[in-house]
Amino acid sequence: MKPRRSIAHDPLAESEIMKAFYKPNIAKKASEAGAGLVKATFYLDPNDIVSLEELQLTIRKREGRKANKSELMREAIALLVKEYSK
Repeated sequence: MKPRRSIAHDPLAESEIMKAFYKPNIAKKASEAGAGLVKATFYLDPNDIVSLEELQLTIRKREGRKANKSELMREAIALLVKEYSK
């Protein structure tokens, strides 16, 4: 006779396919953030946010790819550093 399983038993937890499909969120977030990046918070004017989002749409239309705000801010900082380092 088979042992009776409780309601708390999760049959999918034993599946190798499910283990490979559902990976921990920690690994996913680390790869999304990129190596060596540090989270920073800035306060911006609402008009600057609108401009940044419009720039995202422009890049999406022109290049067919999504540009994230972090990428755009890193590029803007690089341009500022280049300008003021002269």
